[in-house]
Amino acid sequence: MKLRVDEEDLVEDTIMYRRIVGSLIYMTITRPDLSYAVGVVSQFMQTPRKPHLDAVRRILRYIKHTLQCGIFYEVKSQLQVHGYMDADWAGNVSDRRSTSGFMFFFGSGAVS
Repeated sequence: MKLRVDEEDLVEDTIMYRRIVGSLIYMTITRPDLSYAVGVVSQFMQTPRKPHLDAVRRILRYIKHTLQCGIFYEVKSQLQVHGYMDADWAGNVSDRRSTSGFMFFFGSGAVS
């Protein structure tokens, strides 16, 4: 989803939005798969709008359906560190800033 600052109506209960996003930020410590999405919705904590709340609900649905998932380290895999990085140049629709991301694996499990 490409979220904008000036889309649709404001959220009525901004405190609820901030509490949920704050909890999601805390959750990214143990769930690195949430980091990017939570980082995006946390940019709108000052004036959250309906599409931003919809994105937060989508993250919560993802968490609900992936509770059984975790990091799995295979016995036969070599315990080496591998890293990957990607960038989206000027991909932000609000201010045309670039977005970059990275993923590090230890053996077969993602750790960052």
